[in-house]
Amino acid sequence: MKKQGLLLLGLLCGGLLSGPLFAEGASGLEEALRATLSFHPALKGKRAVVEAKGHVGDTARAQWYPTLSGQVAEKDNHTHPANLRARQPVWTFGRIDSAIAYADADLNAEDADLMRVRRQLMEQTAVAYARMQGMRDSLRIAEENVANLDRLYQQIQRREVGQLASVTDGRLALARLVQARIMKERMEGEMGVVQTELFSLTQVPVAINQGIPEALLRLPSVAEVETLAQERNPDVHLKNQRILMAQAEVERERAVAMPSVYLQADRTFSHSAGSNDTMVTLVLESAIENLGFAAIGKSKAAVARHQAGLEDLNTTRNELRRTANSLYRNRQLQQNMIGLLKQSVAELTETLASFQRQYEAGQKAWLDLLNVQRELTEQRQQLVQAENDWLIYTLKLASLIGMLDTLVEEPLHRWQH
Repeated sequence: MKKQGLLLLGLLCGGLLSGPLFAEGASGLEEALRATLSFHPALKGKRAVVEAKGHVGDTARAQWYPTLSGQVAEKDNHTHPANLRARQPVWTFGRIDSAIAYADADLNAEDADLMRVRRQLMEQTAVAYARMQGMRDSLRIAEENVANLDRLYQQIQRREVGQLASVTDGRLALARLVQARIMKERMEGEMGVVQTELFSLTQVPVAINQGIPEALLRLPSVAEVETLAQERNPDVHLKNQRILMAQAEVERERAVAMPSVYLQADRTFSHSAGSNDTMVTLVLESAIENLGFAAIGKSKAAVARHQAGLEDLNTTRNELRRTANSLYRNRQLQQNMIGLLKQSVAELTETLASFQRQYEAGQKAWLDLLNVQRELTEQRQQLVQAENDWLIYTLKLASLIGMLDTLVEEPLHRWQH
């Protein structure tokens, strides 16, 4: 029953690879990225937070609008005098402006965090897409290995019947065939896990029958990668915005204790004849809470947060340089391994054909032939793994310098323009 379930999973994965089971779904890395940007719940939540921050900014700007208030009283003579007051801020010594600047900085920081989440999800999508392609290639090699071992098993069975091979040789061939089938089923299960990971990002089925665009595979030099990463990375932009937010907070806390000048108009209404009048005054209003010590403490805390933001930015820049250099070197290492593994696979392919002929001529043992088949399969799997690792490192570097953003025509480094 378990074997049937794994085979069914293999058929499902086969459908995902070829695309017909999900003909209406997206296809290709570009569409996978677009699906993630459109449907992932984390982005929807972040966009809602950014929208909320925008409304906070509107509230701060509304402080410049006039305030209307009214009052109605009842006196002993059963009259109901009423008062209507309008107050228009004229000069607040930077208190309202600093509040607006802080709200705008807070909005920009949240927008930068949205960019960071988008870039992170795009990279995860690209890596999952590449892993699916690597698993597809590994599964194909496993299937070919099963087919080749089955062919060898059938061959040894026929030689057994003709008493040209021993029973032990047949058992050895069957054992290798069973091992190959187990490996194939394990890969089918792993592919199902990766497919689930990709679906959790895109939220819609994605066919992976299209390769990675060539433009993403051509990277600049490591020095250019480090420079572009510093310029285009949303983490750097986020830290910069948080520094600006801390600066705005410092100014806001300094302006809290400043006075405000209002133009105030009062209109009194009364049933008594001739008692209705209007008075316009210029009002200076100020309040010092807790003798000013609370404001001093808040101001010092804001200055400390600003300094912490500067150090955090330096840490992020340093980590970016390390990450870019590490990814680039690992990519180069995989490139070197690919060249060596291709050479090894070519040599083993010729060796397998030679051993097959020598075995049939009685010059090689059956075990030698099976061992070469196993080694060839292992080398082919290592080659696929090295190629997939190279692709994943390439996509991570492409994400680091904003190339994935260009692919979907939604530049996340828009703050540069």
